[in-house]
Amino acid sequence: MFETTSSPEIYKKPKIYDEQLFEQFSKVGTFEAYEYLDGDKKYRNEQKSKFLTGEITNPTLDYPELDIEKINSFDHELTLLKSEICANEPNEVVRQVYRWKINEKIAEARMLKAAAIGDEKNLRRFNKYSEFIYGKPSTDVFSYTINSIGDDAIVGLDSENSEIKQAATELLKVLPIMEQSTIASLPDQKIVNFAQAQTEKELGDLIDIPTDITKFDSFQAKAAFDTAIEKIGAEGWTVVIEAENSKTAVSVSQEDMAVKIPAERTFTRKKVVSLIAHEIFTHVLRRENGERSKLKLLGLGLDRYEAGDDGVATMREQAITGKVDDFRGIDGMLAIGLAQGIDGQPRDFREVYNILEKYYYYNNMKSGKKESAESLKKAQDSAWNRTIRTFRGTDCQTKGVCFTKDVIYRNGSIGVWNVIKDNPEEMTRFNVGKYDPSEPRHIWVLEQLNITDQDLAELEQA
Repeated sequence: MFETTSSPEIYKKPKIYDEQLFEQFSKVGTFEAYEYLDGDKKYRNEQKSKFLTGEITNPTLDYPELDIEKINSFDHELTLLKSEICANEPNEVVRQVYRWKINEKIAEARMLKAAAIGDEKNLRRFNKYSEFIYGKPSTDVFSYTINSIGDDAIVGLDSENSEIKQAATELLKVLPIMEQSTIASLPDQKIVNFAQAQTEKELGDLIDIPTDITKFDSFQAKAAFDTAIEKIGAEGWTVVIEAENSKTAVSVSQEDMAVKIPAERTFTRKKVVSLIAHEIFTHVLRRENGERSKLKLLGLGLDRYEAGDDGVATMREQAITGKVDDFRGIDGMLAIGLAQGIDGQPRDFREVYNILEKYYYYNNMKSGKKESAESLKKAQDSAWNRTIRTFRGTDCQTKGVCFTKDVIYRNGSIGVWNVIKDNPEEMTRFNVGKYDPSEPRHIWVLEQLNITDQDLAELEQA
């Protein structure tokens, strides 16, 4: 005979610490600065053509989305909200969490205003705000990156292919000389295997892609993304194919709740799988879970969460393959470190581009998949796109000034793999929302508010 109970346990919705605050913040704090630094695709292609032919030394970038009146409104509303929260929020942890987050968003607004004004004083200010929000390359991480690239090029010197050998020689000539750094070691295979097993367990049947398709155009990729979004129940999210945008990478807009795919992109099946793990299973799902948690701000992200968010995303891409050859984000760290002159020599757009072109050309040649002319064309495209990302928001000619956002990829990759190595159980909490697992302040917040991996299990019962 089975035992019965007259009062079965009923799922109780957890107490939400910030329901009203989150609603107020969402009205003014969901903008993302980088989205306001995009430009007109036709105009920027014209600048690219003039740059590559040598007609201009550095491009002049357009910023049609920068509206000082709108930016000032962001600043004003956020400042008022911070004052109100500091005066009236009784929970000390919640008050502090929102104060940190609003300070970051105010800095974003003021960074955009500095870009819109654009004189040298404001460009220097732009650079400082960018470092405050995203960080800057440390000497150790930049050294580690430069020496990783250099070590790889030295191997190319022994190639039997004269063109690869020459490409390696040219790259080594332009790389800065930095002292060796041992800031971190790559995860060993045991750690990678653990991360792979945990990722596959969490992914479940999320990735459902026809096996007969090996090359995806933007519409086929959209269909795969739509299926993944439907499977995680992310209501309100859309997948958009963009024809006019000058960006070349797939991106997620938290402000628009949209995954954006450039119309002209094509993808291998492997790339679509990794993008679903990165964009949908991490960026979108962490937002959805965060907004359903005890602290709804975890949906939009704790302050400076992005390194952790992208660290988790790129870790999952690597874990799926079961192999980690390097920490992710090498290109961004290289470009920003060169621009800021971490080696002691600040550089403008042209100077950074020239080094990146040689870096990409060597990588293309050593892959053995392309002829020299094709490798050079692809290298020029990659170097242009990366240098644009690095100098967006600037005049491209003030040395030492750049947009430092892309340091988050390498810093985040190093940080998240170190967390898995030192505290593998934290991996079970990664999906609770947008926080940085390697940031002690964020762990303190989660512990103070008792937000654990158990919350995920309870959400599934709701």
